[in-house]
Amino acid sequence: MMSVFEYTDYRQFLRDVYSEKRAANKAFSHRFIAERVGFKSGGHFSQILSGTANISINFIEKFAEFLKMNKREASYFQNMVLFSQAKSHEDQKRYFERMISFKEAKIKTVSAEQYEYYDKWYYIAVREVLNFYPFKGDYPELAKMLNPPITPTEAKNAIELLERLKLIKRDDTGIYRLTDALITTGYGVQSVCIDNHLVNTLQIAKEAIDRFKRDERNFSWVALSISEKGYKNIIEELRAFRRRMMSIVEQDENPDRAYLFNFQVIPVSKRYRKKGGGE
Repeated sequence: MMSVFEYTDYRQFLRDVYSEKRAANKAFSHRFIAERVGFKSGGHFSQILSGTANISINFIEKFAEFLKMNKREASYFQNMVLFSQAKSHEDQKRYFERMISFKEAKIKTVSAEQYEYYDKWYYIAVREVLNFYPFKGDYPELAKMLNPPITPTEAKNAIELLERLKLIKRDDTGIYRLTDALITTGYGVQSVCIDNHLVNTLQIAKEAIDRFKRDERNFSWVALSISEKGYKNIIEELRAFRRRMMSIVEQDENPDRAYLFNFQVIPVSKRYRKKGGGE
């Protein structure tokens, strides 16, 4: 059986296990699994695989026993299920960090540093500062370049992480330069990484109201009522605007400051269905 530590999505793990065992034994069916685990029907297992049903906490241990997992495998499987089914960002973050803690986990080598990159707002900020600031190793000065300032130790940690991720490298003159490397997040990990970054940047944005003069920061908002179709059109306009922003950045020859641009579009009411339109 494939290793559970190779996965961050428990449904994909179960799909692969099922395919492997089914290929070796045609009697290994959804009904067979349901009988062994304790489901009322094989259809419930099908729903779990498709994402229309979850594994309840009571059945996580039964699945681990059925698949003959050892203690560490069962513990990782449990955290993976809870991570995938978590409703809040804080719960996702807690279970994901538990998954990272397993030395056997592939996520340790593939995704842990990516997760760390998004976990602190200043890692990304430091990388942007290096786009114009000729940093050669003076961590106290680099730390003071950020606003709010960070500590020299935090600046050093940021440089070390960016180097490990190959997002920066030192040139022949000793100056750190940006590379063309990109950060990507895999399926099942992307949500918690990006949400971490959003939580951190929203806090920075909140503090910026008092930290900067009005002409140094820009906050605006609009409240509106709109259809789902109109909402999707606006989101597409925002995507197009982000692309135009990146084009402006690419053509900008003399950057001298790092900025954070946040776009938030959030519902502030429930959806109203007209009579006869369903729930």
